[in-house]
Amino acid sequence: MTSMDLRKYRWSKAYESAEEELVELLAAKHIDAERHSLDAGETLALHMCALDARLWCAEGSVALTINGKLLSMQPGDTLDIPAYTARSAVIGLGGCVYYQFPAEKLNPAIPAN
Repeated sequence: MTSMDLRKYRWSKAYESAEEELVELLAAKHIDAERHSLDAGETLALHMCALDARLWCAEGSVALTINGKLLSMQPGDTLDIPAYTARSAVIGLGGCVYYQFPAEKLNPAIPAN
C-alpha cells in the first residue's frame, strides 16, 4: 500500500451489508485482511501505527477519534488511515467486527505520546 490520506468511503453499495459480502469482496481482490471482533463499550487507547492501514466495518459500529476529529463507522464503511496518525476508538452498543490490512502483527502500535 502506498502512502494514503485519511479517507472514509463505502465498500458496499447496499445499506444493509453483511460480513459474508465483505469476505467475498476481500477474497476477490486477494486481500488478506485480519478479522477483529470487539465487544460493546470496549475502548482502544490513543495510539499510532507505523504503516498505513485500511479498515472495513463488517458488523456493528465504532466511533473513532482521529487527530481530534470524530468519525463513525457502520457496516459497509471503509476507512483509510495514514501511518503515524493518532487515533482512539469506542465500540458501539452492538459490538463491532472489522477487518484490517495490513494485519496488526505487521503494523505494530506505537504510543501516540
